[in-house]
Amino acid sequence: GGTLYVFDDTISPEASTEASMRKLFNFYDYEAKNEWFTYQNIFNILKAVDYHTVWLSNQEGTALSGISPSAIFSRLCDSQKFTDILQENTYRGIPYDEDILPLIDNELTNGKEKNFFVVHLMGTHYHYHKRYPKKFGKFSPDDEDVKKTSAQRILLAHYDNAILYNDFIIDEIIKRFEDKNAILFYISDHGEGVFDKSDLIGHAPINDPNMIEIPFLIWLSEKFITAYPDIEKRIAASVHRPYMTDDLIHTILDIAGIETPDYDPERSVINEKFNSSRPRIFLVVNK
Repeated sequence: GGTLYVFDDTISPEASTEASMRKLFNFYDYEAKNEWFTYQNIFNILKAVDYHTVWLSNQEGTALSGISPSAIFSRLCDSQKFTDILQENTYRGIPYDEDILPLIDNELTNGKEKNFFVVHLMGTHYHYHKRYPKKFGKFSPDDEDVKKTSAQRILLAHYDNAILYNDFIIDEIIKRFEDKNAILFYISDHGEGVFDKSDLIGHAPINDPNMIEIPFLIWLSEKFITAYPDIEKRIAASVHRPYMTDDLIHTILDIAGIETPDYDPERSVINEKFNSSRPRIFLVVNK
């Protein structure tokens, strides 16, 4: 049950994970003048109004440094769990994203009335053949563009299988919230090149504008729609608006009905005051 809305004109503010993370969960954006960590973040705001904040990740708990944005944001949450960690800068191996599902199940028994989850998946991150179990190997090189080389078709098949598996994971996450009053956002932190514009694969170089087109989906449970029909109408009316996810915090606060000194309705994509003419500029070097 529930309803899925697909936004069709969304980009990331950066083409790499940690650079994007600096701008996803706080008021730091490309117009900002100060350091990213000086801006108020969504976790402290929500905790101040009695939300239980949770960070669940299938990406390492420390990144390459304990001071990475994702590591810092995770530590701001009331609960943080990781499927894997770095041991002396060496991977023990990255689990499949399904390993995060039991962590969600466990958190759903916490008895808290208001919860805010961040679920950080590996998704379709390169190397693609490592992102899905064998049973999801539905696509083969024969299914791919005959104009590509044999080696490219192999990688494209791996990518398509990774996408198929990622869809399965998102569906499994949604199933866990179908009987609840819940809203789910799905975004990528950056885009990916898979021989579509050039011979490039992965998400480098980070100054390539082809690396910032991303999916943005919002799913609403039936209970949420019943409780907040006006919010659903606003979401439905906004799916074609041009959006950049350095403004994500404004949309989250808008839905939660929270106003802070930094909140700006013109930056919430679902708000009637949303500024569709804001220039979307990426790769801006802030202070």
